[in-house]
Amino acid sequence: MRARLIALCLIGIFVGSSCGSRLPTNVLNALDSRNANTNGGGSSAANTATTSGSTSNGSGNASGAVAGGPTSSGGSTTSTNASGGGAAPLTVSSSQCAKLKSGAPGVTDTEVKVASIVTDSGPLPGATEGSYRGAAAYMARVNAGGGVCGRKITVLKGDDGLDPAKGRAEFERLEPQVLAFVGSFAVADSGYIDLIKSTGVPYVSLTVDPSGGDVKNVMPKTARDYVLTSPFVWWKKTHPKASKAAMLYADVGGVSSNVPGFAAGIKRAGFTFAYAPAAAQVTSPDYTPEVRKAQQAGVQFFFLFAFEVNMQVRMVRNMRQQNYNPSIKGANIAYNSKFSQLLGTQGDGWENYQPHLQFLDPNEPARSAALRDFIGWNNRLFPGGQLDLFPVDGWGFSALFVDALAHVQGSVLSRQALLNALFAEKSFDYGGMETPVNPQTGLGKPCFNMAIHKGGHWVREYPTSQLFECNMGENYKFR
Repeated sequence: MRARLIALCLIGIFVGSSCGSRLPTNVLNALDSRNANTNGGGSSAANTATTSGSTSNGSGNASGAVAGGPTSSGGSTTSTNASGGGAAPLTVSSSQCAKLKSGAPGVTDTEVKVASIVTDSGPLPGATEGSYRGAAAYMARVNAGGGVCGRKITVLKGDDGLDPAKGRAEFERLEPQVLAFVGSFAVADSGYIDLIKSTGVPYVSLTVDPSGGDVKNVMPKTARDYVLTSPFVWWKKTHPKASKAAMLYADVGGVSSNVPGFAAGIKRAGFTFAYAPAAAQVTSPDYTPEVRKAQQAGVQFFFLFAFEVNMQVRMVRNMRQQNYNPSIKGANIAYNSKFSQLLGTQGDGWENYQPHLQFLDPNEPARSAALRDFIGWNNRLFPGGQLDLFPVDGWGFSALFVDALAHVQGSVLSRQALLNALFAEKSFDYGGMETPVNPQTGLGKPCFNMAIHKGGHWVREYPTSQLFECNMGENYKFR
């Protein structure tokens, strides 16, 4: 399971969302006022990726192809040597799905249209846009191999602008045009959760609003009330003399609702809190008081929970100013290139665990064909685009969608037929980027890996002989 629910929740926090609750009323009112004279629709022509290729003009249009690489029969993928820098196409075919007749919006004999709504404008420009890029990159890989069942996949892009009203308008614009929503990550999806339910459209995406988890046609599901203890067990094992812990968390939206689980995981690993979990103001220019309190309490394990990168940078600098260097400096969302760009070697010594392959370590692609494909296709479609957690989700949800599409039963490709195929899926691995989980429950082995910031960039720390550690710790049900 790897605490996927909380991990995804934190991605929303990373861009300033209120994961675990709706956006605060005062924020919504401000956004409504700011956007009162804007058009909530948008141009579909400028936000479409035919995703059959290798280049992008930055407006969401992608085209091109590359030969060689993984092939599959009946939806089961096998790998061959990749070419083109690892950007290998994926062939997905079966005699059954090739015979399917169109029975849903966005489906013709030659094409399947899907949509991805993300937060790409407004107060947080580009915030979760990477999820769309990840989806578009995966579909380009599929299209280069001939599409799914002889049909190419076109991805339409929506942008909620961090405004629930605009998000609703985008959903209403796109829903009549598509078979499904795939790889969406709209921070303000609270504006259209009811429409996902009422339309019954397959929504193969994350919902930030927690009520979306209860909607049947939202897949995959995420596990609740579990926390992954594995990284905390590893930290305790590698620093057996460290016992006193501190946990600071971003005082944003629903972060506090996730604190009890992580605190329970830290204590279960053998640490005690010398500095009880405490909220840190996201706009505070100086965290020196928190640093001094941890110093005075003799904290040896200093853990930052849901700290957006700019918060983390200020904390790191304040710690250096106070000559505070605890045995363990841990975080859970510092693994991004901006951390390295802003801190350089000042960020060295920090550790970050994750459930996915380590895409920021230049040595990692040589170890994984899946990672080479992920990096290769993202770079081909969106040169210079940020590779962070969001493309991983867009890529992964697209992989689940494609596999289900290839296994649709019956004679008609309808939304219900696709949902039936999704409900039949027993395992998926985010397109090879993570270890398998059950999409019906969100549960899987307690796998993780650890990265350390060294020499000014993130590199693999553990495990060294394999991609993931899956035999340490547990998926702990804390309530």
